[in-house]
Amino acid sequence: MLAILLDKEKSAATPAQPLANLLTRYGIDNILSSTDAHDVQINALDADAGHVGSDDIRDVVLIRPHPGISGLAIRRLTLNTVRLPSHLAVWDDSPQPRLVAARVPVSSLRRLRLHDETGIEQAVRALSASGALQEYSVHEFVSADVLRIGGSFSKSGVRKHFLKQASGRGAIKLRDEVEFYRQLPETLRHRYPELLFHEYADDRTTFGVEYKAFPNLRDLLLNLQITPAQAAELLRSVLEYEYGQAYLAHAQPVPDNYLQDYHFNRVWRRIALSAEMDPMFKDLIATPWLHINGRYIPNLPAMLYALERNQAAQKRLLPNTVSRYIHADLHLENILCDLDNGDFWLVDPHGYPVCDIYYDLGKLAHSYNSHYDLLHEGRHESHCHIQNSVAHIDFRFNSGTLVGIYRELNERMRTVVHELLGERDTELRVRFNEAMHFSSDMPFHIHSDATPSVAVPIYATGALLLVEVLEELDIDPLSACAGLHSKGLERLREVGGKPWCFER
Repeated sequence: MLAILLDKEKSAATPAQPLANLLTRYGIDNILSSTDAHDVQINALDADAGHVGSDDIRDVVLIRPHPGISGLAIRRLTLNTVRLPSHLAVWDDSPQPRLVAARVPVSSLRRLRLHDETGIEQAVRALSASGALQEYSVHEFVSADVLRIGGSFSKSGVRKHFLKQASGRGAIKLRDEVEFYRQLPETLRHRYPELLFHEYADDRTTFGVEYKAFPNLRDLLLNLQITPAQAAELLRSVLEYEYGQAYLAHAQPVPDNYLQDYHFNRVWRRIALSAEMDPMFKDLIATPWLHINGRYIPNLPAMLYALERNQAAQKRLLPNTVSRYIHADLHLENILCDLDNGDFWLVDPHGYPVCDIYYDLGKLAHSYNSHYDLLHEGRHESHCHIQNSVAHIDFRFNSGTLVGIYRELNERMRTVVHELLGERDTELRVRFNEAMHFSSDMPFHIHSDATPSVAVPIYATGALLLVEVLEELDIDPLSACAGLHSKGLERLREVGGKPWCFER
């Protein structure tokens, strides 16, 4: 991706320099100034001069200094997701609106000179008039709701209340969520928005909850509006509530077949769905070995098969108790924060009949330990090819700043979790849950237009995490899983074709 700074002054005090710094922090290193370019066409950039060649550039970000443009706006301009418009224009509120920022296909600008800002703005206006660009005012673009990109089968939006509705498989999850809200004890309700109404009709579920006009923790981190230290302290409060009040205070015995129902069957089912949704995944899953970022490991079906049959390992992975009131989807986007008052609310609970604290801790860890949040926004490069029974997967993140923020948060949260739980197998159980969350998340991210692929590195991350789990259990992945891939594929055909018990 290429960024072009409009209205850049040559003075050292220019306000464009902070824009360049922000773009770099969000992984954009190819930044040009329109006023510094003389008769340079966008399709004539010299790769040898330090810029990506035109064949490698898909989109161009245009941006000029403006009081409303900060971290949130830069984040929105530079993310890669099929869930939001890729191409857009942002205008100021002057009588004759002026272009503030845009993201456009490079093909729309290739014949223009970089220094011709008038021509560039005219090209953006023409694209907007044709409907090729989604248009925003600056106020609309920097509102929190523009980044609600979600990750499930349901659709959501903001009105006077927060409305959620879904049909098919999404409706089942929403009904479970409604029942969770309805059954919350009074002692726990203050940490959730109020359920205002709900309706079940055929295979469709609709409900509305009180709208809390506060940002979520993921946005605060990715918009560079909170430090890892502040985030860790807020998460400490969240976990004191979730562990002490929702879990221990309402503990009950673990149901029979708990790991099978909540984890193994879910992962088998989601792997099978991935193969149905994308032929490439069918080939990837059928391959016995993975080579991920330089590490040679067994493929997921073999590791799952080995762990599913190891009763001694499962005894260590099983939680001591469960609770009806565990959130069960406690990632950073589902935590709303009032930073001024140090308050928080939890939203979008899964609504399982029961769940355990490690399930929640695994959801949190998958955000900051394995960088799900960055994969979710496409802030990475990814390559995959299969050769000689080995799937070679390489992926890396393109923003050292964001990786550093999440890495620091991860280190702080290890301390927080240890201080709160302090049990022998806490880290093992958290990593197991994190691995199973990643290994079951691919269907929500498979999309033919996704560039880069999100689902493939999610699958790869799940495999790498499961290797960590096996090693912590003193199981050597290579020797323990040798020859098990075909049995794993048989197990996949047996279990993966059946609806998961919480999807029925």
